[in-house]
Amino acid sequence: MARLPDPALWDAFTDGHQFVLEGEERGPLVMRTEEVGVLVLPSGRVVTCDPLLDPWRPPFSFRARPGRYPVFAAVTRDDNALILVRFRSRAPVRWETARPDCFGVDSATGCLMDYRVARFLLRRARANKYDRYWRLFNDHKEGRLRSDSVCQDESSGANVILFHTFGGDGTFPFYGYDARDRLVCLVTDMLLDHTVFDGWEE
Repeated sequence: MARLPDPALWDAFTDGHQFVLEGEERGPLVMRTEEVGVLVLPSGRVVTCDPLLDPWRPPFSFRARPGRYPVFAAVTRDDNALILVRFRSRAPVRWETARPDCFGVDSATGCLMDYRVARFLLRRARANKYDRYWRLFNDHKEGRLRSDSVCQDESSGANVILFHTFGGDGTFPFYGYDARDRLVCLVTDMLLDHTVFDGWEE
């Protein structure tokens, strides 16, 4: 029996890769990769949260270089199973559980944003001016889009990457590192850690 984190977190982003499920959902899950957009990080600190019901989450403990990073979705059954932010163009050789190690997504909508954007939204909320942003994020949800990018700061390009979450609540992020112990990616898992599977194959 496989336990995460393991190669499954990376293999899920290979088109055609299959996971063989057990239990009531028994059967193959065939993966495909889609590019979601580019996450702009002015501070290099990433926040992941449910922007509708639990937006005030702390940033992850790591700090990437400020910059622009591509975001990818591993899709199966027409939904996002995993989301990956790629900081380096190479495969990871080891994984660590991120801190915070999970976040709730009761609205079935998750997001990625820079810490500065999160702080800005928190200030709007404290000034009772969050309704505009809540409606913007809810429009994404009601539009039934799997993913979207919403710009929050015209000067820096800082944005919010929104994505529908496979299975709803309880998602788990992991850091991937290369052989030189450099951060390669951040993977948000919405499927594998909830699912019993008896193997995987190309």
